[in-house]
Amino acid sequence: MTIEDLGLTDRLALDRTHLANQRTLLAYTRTGIYLIFTGLGLLHLIHIDRDLHWIAWLAFILGGISILTGVINYFRMKRKINRLYK
Repeated sequence: MTIEDLGLTDRLALDRTHLANQRTLLAYTRTGIYLIFTGLGLLHLIHIDRDLHWIAWLAFILGGISILTGVINYFRMKRKINRLYK
């Protein structure tokens, strides 16, 4: 079944699925960026107690993991969607 064989309702549903996948990627990316900026802010604020730098580095790591998870999830879902309609 190709995309041309689908009716209007099914094509619109496919478009909504693609847009939902993109929104999910943007949500993961936004969360990751917030965590990375939180880590940066903590590094600048925690110059009194050096023992608390691990919190900032944890925020960096979690931000990177969040962005990486979003990208992997996006391409995995995109491949599944394309496989169903090609």
